[in-house]
Amino acid sequence: MKRAALVCAVVTVLLLADGIYMEASHYQPGDQDPLFGNPHFIMSDGTTVLIAAGMLAVVTVVMWLAAIRRSSH
Repeated sequence: MKRAALVCAVVTVLLLADGIYMEASHYQPGDQDPLFGNPHFIMSDGTTVLIAAGMLAVVTVVMWLAAIRRSSH
């Protein structure tokens, strides 16, 4: 469990770095990213990556808490 949490933590940091870079450089490849299929709310690729990184960060924290709790018993 700790190994999976560590891998997710590394992937989360990489996604955050990529999303921040895309937002800072105003990366727009020309495609559109509707949020949850809503065609009226279009986001940039950087915002999409940052949302994915945030969701993965929440999952990673839950995995770390479960691993710590499991190892203490």
